This record gives sequence, structure tokens and C-alpha cells, in this order.
Amino acid sequence: MREYFWKLQKYDGQATRFRCPSCGKSRQYTRFVNSDGQYADFEFGKCNREEKCGYYRPPNGIMSTAPKFEYKPEIIEFIDWSEYNYNLDTGSEFVKTLIGLFGLEKVLDTLKKYYVRTEENSMLYPYIDEKNRLTYVKKMAYKGVNRKGGIYTPYKAKKGRFKQCLFGLHLVSKQRQNCVVESEKTALICDIFYPKYMWLATGGLGMISKIKVLDRATVFADKGKAFIDWSDKLDATKYTMSSKLEESDIQEGSDLADLIVNSFS
Repeated sequence: MREYFWKLQKYDGQATRFRCPSCGKSRQYTRFVNSDGQYADFEFGKCNREEKCGYYRPPNGIMSTAPKFEYKPEIIEFIDWSEYNYNLDTGSEFVKTLIGLFGLEKVLDTLKKYYVRTEENSMLYPYIDEKNRLTYVKKMAYKGVNRKGGIYTPYKAKKGRFKQCLFGLHLVSKQRQNCVVESEKTALICDIFYPKYMWLATGGLGMISKIKVLDRATVFADKGKAFIDWSDKLDATKYTMSSKLEESDIQEGSDLADLIVNSFS
């Protein structure tokens, strides 16, 4: 059985997140701990801001006096659909902004088929797999179409963990070409603006490996760092990297949703 001395500390409130030694952002840094709960040196950890920072340094080769962790097979849990009892409020900041851009009918059609819901000015993004199982739910607050604050989930696994799939995976069909972006917001806006394609989202820069469930796809990485990162990781015989954003004059870090929304101004 595989053994190891260190693992990233499980989130247990703000006291378990620190200021990143690279980007300086507070409450975004996860440190490595041993089985006694003792921290490795501060330099060993991972910044949660994968795209804007990307700092990650594991304590490889460093011993600990604490007993080793033992690798145990993970128990993958799913969220009961009956517990996903949120409404869809058209007055919510993000939804209201989309309606102003694209109209009520198109926006509601897209939000409903992705099972997106709201809670005040927060959006609830459900991750639904090909068997229609609810694998994860992400909650984010918005000001207009811009995210405001952190990322949360209203659910906790009881014995294992939730394994996030691609956002929109339940909608995949052979009738439409698969297109993959990073954020859920971008997938929704692209579905409204380019309805003949099937839009999916990884849900994060480091989640591009989730694309492996798709036989073929066109990938629209955020401009700059993400484009380089994903280009290096993807199998070019299966996945096509679009250079649409790289060839545009939009600023680095922008995504396809930014390009679409900017076209309305």
C-alpha cells in the first residue's frame, strides 16, 4: 500500500488558509501537513489561484517524524437531487445582466438546461455527469457578470468526496461539436451566443484533465498563460486548441465570454 509523509491540509475554515508567499494574496494558500497535523515549512504549499499565480511546491523527499499516511481507495459520493432545491431568480445580478444582453427567453433556456440556479446574487453551478448524477455543486457570487468573492459548495460529503466532472457533461450528444472553456459562466454565455455548438467547462485551470471523457473537442483557453498550459497538456490528435483569443487584441487573462460581452459595448 502506498505511503506518504505529507498531504495538503483539508479546508476547515479560514484559519486553514494563508497568505501566498508568491502572489501575496491572503486566504488563498494551502499548506502541507503531516499525520500529526504539523505543518511543513511555509514554502511548501499550493496557491488556490491557479491561473493568476500557480504557485505549487510539494515537500518531496522531506521526512517527517509523524507516522506516514496510508493511501486508501476513495469513496466517491453524489449529491441527492432532492437536496438541490434552489430557485432561479431573474433578478439575481448575473442573470439580470445576461437578460439585458441576450433577452429573457434565450437566457432562461440555457440556464434551465444546465440546471443552474440562484441564491440572492450567487449562482449555483451543478456538475452533472453522463448518467445524470449530481457530482458537485459550485456556488459563486457576482457583480454583473464578474465574480465577486470566493468559491464555495453548499454540500459536504459524508464518507468520501465529490468528484467533479465537466460542467455540462450531461448535455453531450453526437449531434453537436464539443467546445470546452474554463469557467461555467463562459460556457453559459457561449451557449447563448453560439447555440449550434455544445459548450462545456472544466471549472478551473487545473481541471483540464477532465476533458479525457470526450473523444473530440475544440478548446478555448483563456488568453495567455492558460493557452500555453493547456496546449502543453492536451493530445493534439484529439483536441484542437483555438487561437481565436490569442489572435485578438483583448487583454491577457480574458476568456471567450469577455470577447462576447465586449462586443455589446
